[in-house]
Amino acid sequence: MFKKIPRKYSLLLLAGFIVLLYVSLNKVIVPFVMKVMDSELFLEKEDEEEPEELGKISNERSGYAFLHCKQAVKEEKSIPENSIFNDKDYEAWALGGKAYLIRGHVTLPAGGEGPADRKFGCKIKLEGKDAADAASWSILGVDFNEPD
Repeated sequence: MFKKIPRKYSLLLLAGFIVLLYVSLNKVIVPFVMKVMDSELFLEKEDEEEPEELGKISNERSGYAFLHCKQAVKEEKSIPENSIFNDKDYEAWALGGKAYLIRGHVTLPAGGEGPADRKFGCKIKLEGKDAADAASWSILGVDFNEPD
């Protein structure tokens, strides 16, 4: 298909090709990538006027997150209905993007050795608008400290 190109021309073509690649990278590709990065194409739009501060929090939304995490722990870890969750002693952290990490503990009913206090953790995200609605939340993970 192609005839064999003499060596001196092939080296010139190789050098020209390298220069062409270098120029196209610096004049076309990098400016295009920088323009896309500066655009709002990859930014997540905030639907809140004031974004929530990251870190340890205690507000109305974290309270709702705790309530929904309690329910998820009951359902996923088969905790008895007469277990006692300490509603006042829990910690919540805002992770950004309406995601929260909740840590609390539950007292399980008396067994062979008496009542047992177990810690649990839950990662939860608010997907909808209404924090009070259970359908607005999605449980991302539940961890329960099982007895030894």
